Amino acid sequence: MAELPQSLSGLLTLEENAQIDQTLLPTRERFSIRLTVYCWRYLQQLSEKLQTPIESLQSEQIHEWVAKDTQLQEGQHVDAAFMDWFSHLVTSSLNPLGAISQHYQVPIKDLTLKKVMGWYLQQ
Repeated sequence: MAELPQSLSGLLTLEENAQIDQTLLPTRERFSIRLTVYCWRYLQQLSEKLQTPIESLQSEQIHEWVAKDTQLQEGQHVDAAFMDWFSHLVTSSLNPLGAISQHYQVPIKDLTLKKVMGWYLQQ
């Protein structure tokens, strides 16, 4: 199995994975939670670097960030198609993150794994 690039490998701990599994949601929803959390944490890194709230990030900024992410580029099997796919994935995650943020009436940066899981449990 290919190693995750360092920029992605720390986005979800084994303990957090176990918490997601304990929701007993169908596999598809647990996968969606994981993707949402990966993207949320990746966007947090970008937000901090650009000193811009996650809610204000534009797709162009996300695409540029992903294209320049040297740690991500160092991963095995990472090519232009993957980078494009990943940047679209991260950009698309703003939709559920925005909905979760509105549901709990907190900025995206203040979400927690518990809130993300709770939102998916209610869906």
